[in-house]
Amino acid sequence: MVPVSAQTFMHIVGVVEIVAGIAVAVRPRFGSLLVAVWLLGIIVNLLVLGSFYDVALRDFGLLVGVLALNRLSPPGPGVGMESNQHP
Repeated sequence: MVPVSAQTFMHIVGVVEIVAGIAVAVRPRFGSLLVAVWLLGIIVNLLVLGSFYDVALRDFGLLVGVLALNRLSPPGPGVGMESNQHP
């Protein structure tokens, strides 16, 4: 288990999820990969527990959506994009 109380652990999880949401809003390419890894960890945990397959399937659908967001997001600034500014 974890060396902190369940409430403290859930507060930490909440902070991580807020940071991931901000990362998706600011840098969709990076943030979507962060969320994908987070969801993959949740899916693996649910499958290892041997129950909650319906929740694991739901999270798999979210994972597919997050990976689609990653593919549709424009590259970061200065990466593969030509500048419209003229010297």
